[in-house]
Amino acid sequence: MNDRWLKSFDNAGDGCAMCGTKTRILQSYCNNCKASVNQSLSQYRDAARNVLAGTGPLSQAWIELHNWLYGQRIPRKHALNTVKSEAINWLKNFADFARMDGFITTDELDKFRQAARILQVSPDVVAPLEARMLRDKMLGDIRQGQLPTVQIPGLHLPNDEYCYVVVQATRWRDLKAGPTPSHGQFAVTNRKIRFIAHQHGAEIPLGKVQRATFSDRSTITIEATASSLSGRFTVPDAEYASIVIDSALRIDRRMLLPGNADRPTRHIPPHVKAAVYQRDRGVCVQCGNGQYLEYDHIIPFSRGGANTEGNLQLLCRACNLAKGANI
Repeated sequence: MNDRWLKSFDNAGDGCAMCGTKTRILQSYCNNCKASVNQSLSQYRDAARNVLAGTGPLSQAWIELHNWLYGQRIPRKHALNTVKSEAINWLKNFADFARMDGFITTDELDKFRQAARILQVSPDVVAPLEARMLRDKMLGDIRQGQLPTVQIPGLHLPNDEYCYVVVQATRWRDLKAGPTPSHGQFAVTNRKIRFIAHQHGAEIPLGKVQRATFSDRSTITIEATASSLSGRFTVPDAEYASIVIDSALRIDRRMLLPGNADRPTRHIPPHVKAAVYQRDRGVCVQCGNGQYLEYDHIIPFSRGGANTEGNLQLLCRACNLAKGANI
């Protein structure tokens, strides 16, 4: 995009930003220019709202609008202030739309950053949205089999075993006296889940683990065919730990290849997302909820389901969790 006018006008000094006539302090335009500027800004606001509701700030229509604005000799920052709330909403909607399939691509992240620069949205707004997208990208990469490897302090693993995550944790054992905590380290490897502690430590092979779920930010529950490590754990990031365990289980069961970028991806192309969203009218097809929406594979991806419009539907998070991997 042509930003030549940023240098010319966005850093304008004293005087009218349009004609240069000396003005009062904090007055952007002289009295002679004010009426014309207000009219141009009103035209800009209406046109910008239409573009943001349609093709967006990365489109040719946005470039043409700002080429017109340059001809009006109005600083871009003044014009963007007229659609500040619409610009913020566009970025929020873009971030929400990108993460609805559970994956963020590098291209989506780059487009978000480019749009934030173009719209000149405050870093206070952009930073948390970008942080969430970066986290979703990390979690999506793990779901694709790109698990991290870390060292377990003070523990030497066999040559064929390596660790995906190790964190400080509390294990809760349900005794007659009530829930009893044991403090230690929670570790997930390519072979086992381990709880390393001075007392009540335990380990279990991945083959005996059925699943791991998180009920809040810090609580994860292990369900296994053996009781040695089943139960609740408090960890710093329960969502992260549960996704690592899920991916480790799928790798262990040959349902996922580790670190293979050429395998089929769960990421849904933008045009397919848009078609499904429009078809389902932006609400959960089961309960009609319009919040916390996710794209669900009718035939699960793990069973060969494709990323096609006919195999996708909108579900809210609660309905999607209830459905699980069922058809």
